[in-house]
Amino acid sequence: MNPFPELKKDSQVVVYFWKLVNSYSKTYIPLMLLVALCSAFLPFINIIAPKYIIDELMGEARETQLLLWISILAVGNAIFGLLQSYLDQKMEQANLQVMDGLELHVGKHIMNLDFERLENAKVLDLKEQALSPIQQQDVIRKMMTSMRMLLQTSLSLMALTALISTVNVGTILLILGMILLNTYIFKKSQQTQFKFYKILAPLNRKFGYYSRLATDFSMAKDVRLYGMAPIILKKVDAYHKDTIRGFGELYGQVGRYKGLTSINLQLQMVVIYCYMIVKVVSGRIQIGDFIMYIAAANSFSAQVSVVFNAYVELRQMCRYLEVFREFESLPATMRSGERMIGKLTEAEIEFRGVYFKYAGSEVYSLKNVSLTIKSGENLAVVGQNGAGKSTFIKLLCRLYEPEQGEILLNGYPIQQYQYKDYMKTLGVVFQDYKLFSFSIKDNLSLKFTLDAEEEMLSMMKQVGLEEKIGGLEKGLDTQVFKTFDSEGTGFSGGEGQKMAMARALLKKSPILILDEPTAALDPYAEYKIYSNFNRMTEKHTVIYISHRLSSCKFCDRVAFFKEGELVEYGHHDQLVKNGQDYSSMWEAQAQYYD
Repeated sequence: MNPFPELKKDSQVVVYFWKLVNSYSKTYIPLMLLVALCSAFLPFINIIAPKYIIDELMGEARETQLLLWISILAVGNAIFGLLQSYLDQKMEQANLQVMDGLELHVGKHIMNLDFERLENAKVLDLKEQALSPIQQQDVIRKMMTSMRMLLQTSLSLMALTALISTVNVGTILLILGMILLNTYIFKKSQQTQFKFYKILAPLNRKFGYYSRLATDFSMAKDVRLYGMAPIILKKVDAYHKDTIRGFGELYGQVGRYKGLTSINLQLQMVVIYCYMIVKVVSGRIQIGDFIMYIAAANSFSAQVSVVFNAYVELRQMCRYLEVFREFESLPATMRSGERMIGKLTEAEIEFRGVYFKYAGSEVYSLKNVSLTIKSGENLAVVGQNGAGKSTFIKLLCRLYEPEQGEILLNGYPIQQYQYKDYMKTLGVVFQDYKLFSFSIKDNLSLKFTLDAEEEMLSMMKQVGLEEKIGGLEKGLDTQVFKTFDSEGTGFSGGEGQKMAMARALLKKSPILILDEPTAALDPYAEYKIYSNFNRMTEKHTVIYISHRLSSCKFCDRVAFFKEGELVEYGHHDQLVKNGQDYSSMWEAQAQYYD
């Protein structure tokens, strides 16, 4: 097998991460070079100085010479030791910068990935395989350490080779032979670990999910009421046992490899000691030379072993990081156009012959949907669960792209607009809306001006949270939930929905969408919230999504979906009178909206 393509690939990975590391810490690479130089020359003080001390003791034993060499030994170790300690400390600080930077880098990439990819099991497994080595095995640090060790030991070996070859070149060849054998063993060990961790990644994802279920307070009620604790703990225990069994097999194999390496090293040292003893007995070298050459041989053996192991480890880290680069190279398929939106005074939406089905499904979730929502118009999108209502909104929000047909905003396909600009036009409250463990202010908006705070308080009054906020000592600065602050506050289901609606309104988007955020409420409570929301959204284009019909009476148009198709479309009164499915559903629910 030709190794050069692999070496080229490894070189590309190394260069890529060097650039990435340098972008987060300009001092990391210079510090690494200084540490390598310091570490490379430190051993020579302890190899050479003892020879002259012993020679002096075995010879004239002059106090001045002994004192000189002892001073060189002590002072040299002290200076290099302090310098190395200082550089190591700086390296740790630089490493923290690098790791924090990489965390942000990874987080940014994940947040920029297309939403569709985040629901793909293969992408989720790839993400686990890419991030697990970085987060759990510290491969970035190991790669940079391997590179430093390669540089450091290469410098040491050049000097040690010159020193040892003055005795016998055969000694070097013996050491190299043993080390090549140990390097082969080390490579096999690394390959075993790589295969294991690749298999472990999907298992970790499942284990992590069930483990979070066991510790997630938000699941506590369901777990207790439905007696789910034994099932969850059983699954956690099963994955835990699988992991332990896998690690046991791995450590057994790695242990055998380490044992073979240790035996080889001991055989090598026996041969070298015997050879040097013969040299001393025959009078070819002195005791001081014996000590120096043995120390040099030990150091040479250790350094060559480090070189080969660092090289193997560097290549192994590149294998891990190739997976990271594969994950990172996942492209964003959502096209961002060049058309600017600017400040919209009108927002007309049109669906033209839109078809869509989810990946892996043969059934279309939307089939040939065509409709126009006029600017400032209120549309109710209704139908039974699974009718395609939420898919309709996900396509409008560009979480997915239509397979056929197109969606237009003011006459232009939405793909032609700049993505960030288009996102500003939408204020959405989903059924599974989220509040974050930030302050109430941060949950509502990222605008930190005094005027914005007054606007937030006004909005709290409009949505019915004035009393709630007024009763909090820190007001809008109160933390949501108690995750990071014991004085944080929680929100009931209804309060949370009002918070989510306030957030959408404060965004001041011309298009507002409510995708069943009140599904957990009873029909009458839902009707009251929708009616109140309708009063606050004049001059906006508003879309209400529901399998209930509470919003239909005050909407300009009603779109009734069934099995992915738009089967009825018109005004509420018209559909009640002349419709079929809509009329039947209205009659079943009308008692709640009188």
